[in-house]
Amino acid sequence: MLAISPAASEAIRDLLAASEMPEGSGMRITLAGSGTAGALEISLREGPEAEDEIVEVAGAAVFIEPQALPLVDDKVLDAHVERDHIAFALLQQGPPSAS
Repeated sequence: MLAISPAASEAIRDLLAASEMPEGSGMRITLAGSGTAGALEISLREGPEAEDEIVEVAGAAVFIEPQALPLVDDKVLDAHVERDHIAFALLQQGPPSAS
């Protein structure tokens, strides 16, 4: 399942607040249009589509369309914020820590 870093959850919350999105809104991950194999698109949405997988961390919701799930299943959504620019990235999840 997709994991969400603290930086990404904060960035998503900030984007939703700045866009004055209603409660229950989130960021949606979908496959990009034709001709961009393996590319993903993100957008802010007021809620998930009926078949979307929902991942929520620290008040930040991410809606993932079913076709995009295989591309994000073992990833961590991270964000790098610099001034007024936010760059999201999908990183490999590390191995589980031995306890």
